[in-house]
Amino acid sequence: MRVRGFSAVIVAITLLLIWGFFVDKKFFHEDRKCEVHKNEIPRSDCALPDLFESHSGCCPHKICPVDHYPFFIRSGLANIVGPKICLNNTIIMGGLINNIGRGLNIVVVKGETGEILAHRYFNVFSGGLLEFLKSIQIGSIVLVASYDDPAAVLTDEIIEIFAGLGSTMSGSVKKRDTWVFAGSAGILEESQFEKLTANDEKSNVYGDWPEMEEVGGCFPRKI
Repeated sequence: MRVRGFSAVIVAITLLLIWGFFVDKKFFHEDRKCEVHKNEIPRSDCALPDLFESHSGCCPHKICPVDHYPFFIRSGLANIVGPKICLNNTIIMGGLINNIGRGLNIVVVKGETGEILAHRYFNVFSGGLLEFLKSIQIGSIVLVASYDDPAAVLTDEIIEIFAGLGSTMSGSVKKRDTWVFAGSAGILEESQFEKLTANDEKSNVYGDWPEMEEVGGCFPRKI
């Protein structure tokens, strides 16, 4: 009886492996049909809004319509792990390239072409956030990720500028809250790409800090 039971297990495992092989092969060929090479814009028939592929050490890979940019933003984790900001499936700011800092990490993108115009981080020690935000041109896309404590640099004037970029939550950011946001200068409407998690000692996942936040998707090209 034990031999029969063992044989049945072997057969079941073999069948699962065979089934997995054909499924993987099917998805591999489907992905190859819509493969996107460097500097190429995905074809419209390859616009798969829900398609994500995990890449270790990078960011989720997303295929968007030709008139959109794939992006991904992840906030920092407490004061230990830094944030990550990606555009066109490429890391623009992140710990691996050592260009992030505590406070607010911001990437400004030319909405018409996807060109990276600027990327900097701002805190109470660096200064310069107000002047930086005032220099953003109409049509630019703005990607923001918090790290440690973003509230320290959010003055009323700066909050008003973020509101003009489409933010509805910047005015609610408090000490050590987690905030991620994607908006655009001249958008004249609320951004759908924004998340805020409050610092609450009753619900915090990491001691004095809440859990990290992520937001991503396809941002409309600005012309």
